[in-house]
Amino acid sequence: MTLSVPGLPAPLASGRREGQGPLLVYLHGLGCAASSDWPPVAEAPALKGRASLWLDLPGFGLSPRPHDFGYDLREVASFLAAALSQEPVALIGHSMGGTLALLLAEELVRRGTPPEALILAEPNLRAEDAVGSKRAAAMREEDFVAQWPAWVAESEGHYRRTVEQADPVAFHRSARSLVHEGRGLIPRLASLPVAHRGYILGGRSDANTHETARQVAEAGIPVVALERSGHGFSEDDPIGFAQAIAQLLDAETSSRR
Repeated sequence: MTLSVPGLPAPLASGRREGQGPLLVYLHGLGCAASSDWPPVAEAPALKGRASLWLDLPGFGLSPRPHDFGYDLREVASFLAAALSQEPVALIGHSMGGTLALLLAEELVRRGTPPEALILAEPNLRAEDAVGSKRAAAMREEDFVAQWPAWVAESEGHYRRTVEQADPVAFHRSARSLVHEGRGLIPRLASLPVAHRGYILGGRSDANTHETARQVAEAGIPVVALERSGHGFSEDDPIGFAQAIAQLLDAETSSRR
C-alpha cells in the first residue's frame, strides 16, 4: 500500500496493521527500509495486536526517489505531521528515524496534537552520534554518487540489502540533514510534553552511543538496553526490540509537563 503525504512529491510505500491502541508509526534509519525492518517487530508477541504503520521514507526502500527534492528532515517532519495529526499516534524511530521522530513530535506538539509516545532507538542526539552519516555528508554529492557502489559493498548483512534499495542522492542529502539536525537534542527531548518517552540502547553498540544513553538517562528519560543487539535492532533481536518498545509504551508516564 502507499500513503499520500501532502507536500511530498509522491506517495510513500507503507504498510499497516490494524489493532488496538494508538497507531505505532515506525520511522527507519539512514539506508534502511521500514518495509523490511518493521514487520518482524510488529508481529512479535509483545506488539502483536497493536495498530501500526510503517513508512519507507522518500528515497529509501520501495518509495519514490525524486532528485528535485531536498530530503531535509525538518521539512519531511512537517509534511508527515500534516498526514498523521488525525488520530492518536506513538512514534518509534531508529537511528535517523529517531531524529526524524523527535522533529515530528515537536511539530505535532506545535499543532496541538502531541504524540502519545516517543520511543527512540539510538537516534542522533549529539554530534558524536554521527558516524556513517558524517562520512557521507563530508563528501560532495557528485563524489558520493560516483562512489556509491563502493559504499554499498562496504555494508554487510541485512543492512546491505536495504542500502542496495536506497538512492544515493537521497542518502547523501538525508545524511547532510541528519548531521545538521542531530546534535544538541537531549534537552529538547527531555522538555517535550509527551506522556511516554524512552531510549533503546544496543548493548553491543559503541562507547559514544553508550555515553549518549547515559546522558539521556541523566535527563530523566527511561533507557532500556538490549544486551544481544548492536545498532541493527530489527536484525539482531527483533523479539527483544518489540519487548523494549512495549515496556516503554506501557510504563508510567515519563512526561515533565
